[in-house]
Amino acid sequence: MKNILFIMPFLGRTGAERVIFNLVNNIDSKMYRAHILLYSDDIERNTLLSGLNPNIPVNFLNVKGRARYNVHKILFGIRNYCKKNAIDTLLISDGTANAFISPFLFLLGRQVKKIARESNLPSLYEKSFLAKVFYKVFYNNYDVIVVQSDDMLADMTMKMGVLNSKIIKINNPVDIALIKEMSDRLSEIKLSNSKINLLSIGRLTYQKGYDILLDAFSKIKNEDLHLTIVGVGEEKDNLIAQAVRLGLKNNVTFIPSTDNPYALMRNADVFISCSRWEGYPNVVIESIACGTPVLANDYPGGINEILDGENGYICDLKNDLAVGLKYVSGLSEVTFDKEKMSEIYKKYESIY
Repeated sequence: MKNILFIMPFLGRTGAERVIFNLVNNIDSKMYRAHILLYSDDIERNTLLSGLNPNIPVNFLNVKGRARYNVHKILFGIRNYCKKNAIDTLLISDGTANAFISPFLFLLGRQVKKIARESNLPSLYEKSFLAKVFYKVFYNNYDVIVVQSDDMLADMTMKMGVLNSKIIKINNPVDIALIKEMSDRLSEIKLSNSKINLLSIGRLTYQKGYDILLDAFSKIKNEDLHLTIVGVGEEKDNLIAQAVRLGLKNNVTFIPSTDNPYALMRNADVFISCSRWEGYPNVVIESIACGTPVLANDYPGGINEILDGENGYICDLKNDLAVGLKYVSGLSEVTFDKEKMSEIYKKYESIY
């Protein structure tokens, strides 16, 4: 039986963290023993631990502050854990930290297979000049690099200089059974029964494009629509002020978080993904799995590999929000291919 170590900063509400949660919870326990190593034992950030298979060991590196300033602690923490637990393969999913430890992978043991999982487009997302240099010079030190979409693959090879032979494309997995079970529960967030409910969930950052959505929403002037935005981030105050300035105070509700996004998705009429770019938007797949159609901005990062006109619609939200809403309002019986999801889990296991 192979020992597989999954490494993340936290295991909480972000899409990348949910991917690792799904991979670990659905791993073939007859062939692999999964281990989790997190940067910090932060109860508020590690919200998914309560739903983790209790047989999976969880340990912490006790890293404080940004990963780039703790590379030595991360490296030697991983090295010690690998030696102590006879780890065969490690998978680390933290783009910036992936880059900063890439020159020093030999310290982790040459017998350990090293997999980097990307969750974004580094050429757009990464602001650190040094991190970009490390991507271009040292990232090929990994044995395997997982990307989720054709756009990510092109970004890594054409803009970051990673060898195509090192990269494998695997779409993100979701736990269909878990989503179905949780979506059937009563949501702690109540949506209006008298409105057409639009929902968006994500970090309140420039990348996620909520300023674009609010501007477009203000031009529709339809009192039958209500928009709920769930998330926190550095743009929160600016977005709330923008909503007030645009006269949307009564048409938009901001909610910091929810422990059950799936019940909320199921109760919404339309899910909106308004990002400027993505790696591969998990939340879109999750919405479809809940039976809720998706309206998405036309952004790079795999959205065109998910939405096909029957489960959602892609458009320029800035100019065509009304057109997009009219289209998705006619969609029904939105479903996700369960067999495809099973293939994704098997593809991941093939690289361990």
